[in-house]
Amino acid sequence: MAQDNVSISSKLISRANYDKITDDKEIVLKQIWTNLFHLWGVEVDGTSAFSDRRIAAYKSNSSAESEKKTKKKSSGGWFGFGSSNSSTDIVTTDESTDIGTKYEKGVVHSSFEGLDPKVAEKIFWDMLRVDPPDSTIWRFASARKFHSSKATRMIAHTIKFRSKRNIEQLLNKGEYDVFKNEEKGVMLNFNQQKAVIVGRDLKNRPFILVRPKYHHSNEQKEEDIEKFALIVIEVARLYMKTGYTSIVFDLTDFSLSNMDYAPVKFLITCFEAHYPESLGCLLIHNAPWLFSPIWNIVKNWLDPVVASKIIFTKNLDELKKFISIETIPKYLGGENDFDLDNYIPPDGSKDDLLKDTAGKDAILQLREKLISKYKELTAKWIEATEPKESKELWNQRISIGQEIVNNYNELDPFIRSRSYYDITGTLEL
Repeated sequence: MAQDNVSISSKLISRANYDKITDDKEIVLKQIWTNLFHLWGVEVDGTSAFSDRRIAAYKSNSSAESEKKTKKKSSGGWFGFGSSNSSTDIVTTDESTDIGTKYEKGVVHSSFEGLDPKVAEKIFWDMLRVDPPDSTIWRFASARKFHSSKATRMIAHTIKFRSKRNIEQLLNKGEYDVFKNEEKGVMLNFNQQKAVIVGRDLKNRPFILVRPKYHHSNEQKEEDIEKFALIVIEVARLYMKTGYTSIVFDLTDFSLSNMDYAPVKFLITCFEAHYPESLGCLLIHNAPWLFSPIWNIVKNWLDPVVASKIIFTKNLDELKKFISIETIPKYLGGENDFDLDNYIPPDGSKDDLLKDTAGKDAILQLREKLISKYKELTAKWIEATEPKESKELWNQRISIGQEIVNNYNELDPFIRSRSYYDITGTLEL
């Protein structure tokens, strides 16, 4: 495999760019998959992947450098999609200080402690949705600078987070369930459209428009705003055909009464820990002078790479560098007549396919076969030692991985209540 350290977009992992993925990074991907397989009880021998000397071990040149790197934050996270390409940043699991033992076939990684293997595997395959399996693994690996043990821990933490928050049910039941159960705090956020997906930016990435001027902490509970935010994030993931999304924080008419640090901290923690390598850019638009001291506080919570993705825009001309005039909402000077004043909640009338259990079961049966085939090929790929064999298996895996994505596109209307975006036609899988 090519030895250049070309940065690969997680969404663009394919047969075409296999030769751009360096040997050391392919080995890290094999190690992470091995860790998952050991949890799930999939028969595989990862000895070759964990003992392959082509991967560069992390070695500090001095105790001072070691201490500096220990204190340094990860450059990954949902906000930051860039990470170091230096091979000296790559660590093998058996040399990781957070494990302390060499690879043993069948031994489950310590980060999975407390997880039910079957539940964990279901959560993993469910959370992919429109993201191919290797793209998802790549995101976590890149977010942890291709340290396989740390990436595994990040995946384990995310699986536990999604289980605790019941994320799949949250998205599948969606807005209709919120309004049916009259969850007033969450309903308020939807009705005010505090965060809404209004279109795509110049790089065809969906962008979420956030309008803090409508937020007042005393109008809903903290868990209400968190639930609302998670639903919006998960819906935005369905738009991500390019692999990334963007966010525009419009601070027009923002005042100190709108500032609420708790949800900001939640979003930062949530994005960096559970939605890695997915943001194209974050625009802070039309910030008033009073935002400056707030920013001085918030930026200290951010990873440096995250902060580097944040751009301040002051007017329409600066906004047009990222979003076309046709897509910018009219109230910001654009031509997009997206109705930001009248949110119409879904009433369930478009959810007929949710009752079609036969149709759903047929698609799920195919999905199980595809996943089984993917795992079979992945086990062979992990154990492959010859480059030619690895490449052939990689190509087969990528093809099946795309079939799994296509399968989800067919499955989606049978398991997910139609959202505002489905009904208005802005979301098409």
